[in-house]
Amino acid sequence: MKPHLRIVFFGTSSFAVPVLGSLLGSVHPVLCVVTRPPMPAGRGRSLTQPPVYLHIRENAPRVDVHQPAKLTEEFIGILAEMEPDVMVTASYGAWLPEGLLGIPRLGVLNVHPSLLPLYRGASPVIRAILDGREETGVSFMLTDSGWDTGPVVAVYRESIHPDDTAGTLEDRLARLAGDMILPTLEGYDGGSLEPEPQKGEPLYAKKISAGETWLDWKCTARSLERKVRAFQPSPGARTSHGGRLLKVIAACISNASVPPGEVAVEGGSLTVGCGDGESLRIISLQPASRGVMTAEEFLRGYRMRTGDRLERP
Repeated sequence: MKPHLRIVFFGTSSFAVPVLGSLLGSVHPVLCVVTRPPMPAGRGRSLTQPPVYLHIRENAPRVDVHQPAKLTEEFIGILAEMEPDVMVTASYGAWLPEGLLGIPRLGVLNVHPSLLPLYRGASPVIRAILDGREETGVSFMLTDSGWDTGPVVAVYRESIHPDDTAGTLEDRLARLAGDMILPTLEGYDGGSLEPEPQKGEPLYAKKISAGETWLDWKCTARSLERKVRAFQPSPGARTSHGGRLLKVIAACISNASVPPGEVAVEGGSLTVGCGDGESLRIISLQPASRGVMTAEEFLRGYRMRTGDRLERP
């Protein structure tokens, strides 16, 4: 029987938690966990610990957690003294220095939510939905000095459902990664999985800009519906009415004929015209400084009439 793998784990967001949970529940010792420092969040901007930190404190309080603001040479030396066999990273959120990569004998195995080389970079799940892809997946990749460019150890595919938001899709990919991290690690260590260079034309998933979140009603209804789903739960697809910000939380395509950007109100139904002759029926939305509400609830409390326009700045 092969000896147990000594693991150092890097992760921050909720995407990383299922992978961490699988490692903590395995026979392989997790020497320590490295996560990002607490960050301001919410309206009060109070310091909030990342999901990985909270998971450790609740489920494995004896495991050491490090939260360095920067991966300094001194901290890298501390990790080297632990003599890990492998480091596993999942949604850590910071660049790994080259001095770190050569420490484990098996290297640094990164969990990336796309079918590499498609959607390298910061926003692979959102970009896949925006582009209308029908499939994505999880790639287990050895980290090198590039940006998601290293050889791939294993790939697992996942369908994108027509009603998926970035949140629902990322949750499924996180569970898939959690299910497959142990067979991938053990297969790689045992030699049944061999790292292979990425094949095909790379596609980069750059970080979402604030400007991209605005809905341009001259675009097609289908592209705008994808944008609404892709930006849920964050950062939200935005429009405005009379200078007042509205986030569109959920919408569906309608064949109602309404001029682009113009509103049609009928009973509790709110429909907005798009650039291709179709329209979007808004199911739920969130006015600035208010909670999420249905279109019917919104129309009862806000003055919006047929012929009004929704715009972007």
